[in-house]
Amino acid sequence: MQDRKNNLFNFLSNLDKFIFVSVILLMLVGIFAVFSASTRIDEKYDLLFKKHLIFCFLGFLIICFLSSFSIKNLIFISIFFFCFSLLLSLSTIIFFPETKGASRWIKFFGFSFQPSEIIKPSFIVVSSLLLSRFKTKNDLSFIINVFIFVLIGIILLRQPDFGMFLLLFLVWMIQIFNSRLDVKILIPIIVFFSGVFITSYFFLDHVRFRINNFILGNVGDNYQINKSLESFTNGGLLGQGLGNGDISKSLPDAHSDFIFALIGEEFGFLTIFIIICLYLIIYLRIFVICNKANNFFVLNSTLGLGNIFIFQTIINISTSINLLPTKGMTLPFISYGGSSFLSSAIIIGFVMVLLKVIKNE
Repeated sequence: MQDRKNNLFNFLSNLDKFIFVSVILLMLVGIFAVFSASTRIDEKYDLLFKKHLIFCFLGFLIICFLSSFSIKNLIFISIFFFCFSLLLSLSTIIFFPETKGASRWIKFFGFSFQPSEIIKPSFIVVSSLLLSRFKTKNDLSFIINVFIFVLIGIILLRQPDFGMFLLLFLVWMIQIFNSRLDVKILIPIIVFFSGVFITSYFFLDHVRFRINNFILGNVGDNYQINKSLESFTNGGLLGQGLGNGDISKSLPDAHSDFIFALIGEEFGFLTIFIIICLYLIIYLRIFVICNKANNFFVLNSTLGLGNIFIFQTIINISTSINLLPTKGMTLPFISYGGSSFLSSAIIIGFVMVLLKVIKNE
């Protein structure tokens, strides 16, 4: 019995309490919000809420499981996750039919899985490993890193998933800048990928449509964003109450991409403020502790994981209040979406390991 207590104490001591409690609170908000959204969706989504509970449970287990890893095991599992998810992402293009004009999902037993979501945390660690090696040995590690990202970019743009590509690119570039490499190395990369973004605007219809619609405002149907803004206005300070959101009832994707608008109407501005504070607690905690790291790999990995987590949060919130073009990106630990939920859990699990290493240095 004493050994079990000691093991439990050691496990809890390895978890960062600020991050862990914040994640649990976000999960609880998500459970209530998805429950409310599931009561107003077509009958074919009867199992939506139950599926979300399963994802919450799995996410919790993933965080706890990964938190117990050593840094060596973290590297091994990141490489495995990356290679496996990259192959699965490629298979979605070749073997699986399109869904809503995109080839991103693998479907089995009533579940849909988006393997590119698992690329996010694993690539950050793999990229940090290669950049760390390049700084110490000045070998071909950086070329390999660039090649890997180009391969990821080709797959994501072919699916297509421009939003995921942009998110990974931003975090990857911050990692490279943080490596303080020679400007002669950085300029060709910036020029090349700037060309990719410009080309995407002209050759990817959905990218051009969303950007034009955001800038001009009259290119297409703005029903979703208008309903989202009305939901926030109708919510006021304290909201209309659970299940009483009249406007968000008619808001498509209120359980996933626009769940922040549903929360705004039913729970009010005060709850929105608390949610934003929880995300900031997670990010600032990561940022403050990682700056104490003496190991470049640990520093770059931790900061990269924190950045991809907060950038996804910012993108989702910004699209719901019309500060950015609409993008099918979920709100971490709150939105319905199994692949994204598990990806967020992996990010936090990896962060827990890295913060533990920093604290023990």
